[in-house]
Amino acid sequence: MRQVRLAQGEDAERIERVWLLADTVLPDAAHLRDHQGLRVARAPGPLLAEFPAARSPYYHIYLLDPLGNLMLRFPGDPDAQRMAKDLARLLRASRVG
Repeated sequence: MRQVRLAQGEDAERIERVWLLADTVLPDAAHLRDHQGLRVARAPGPLLAEFPAARSPYYHIYLLDPLGNLMLRFPGDPDAQRMAKDLARLLRASRVG
């Protein structure tokens, strides 16, 4: 996600990365240091259940706009080039954020 965000050039500042935790286990501090600017928050219990997914919402990357609308969903191991292209297209069309 870090590289996909940076690939957006000047629009990168319009993108915030948030890791929603579904449990009480915190990520390793060293891992978080490697991802500066990444925000970590606990997801309220039912929140992740609202995200559409064939298997489980935990195996996907979701893109929400600043208003909280679900815009895109990617598999947990996305093709970074395709993801960057989709994100660039969305940012070009969006007036929000």
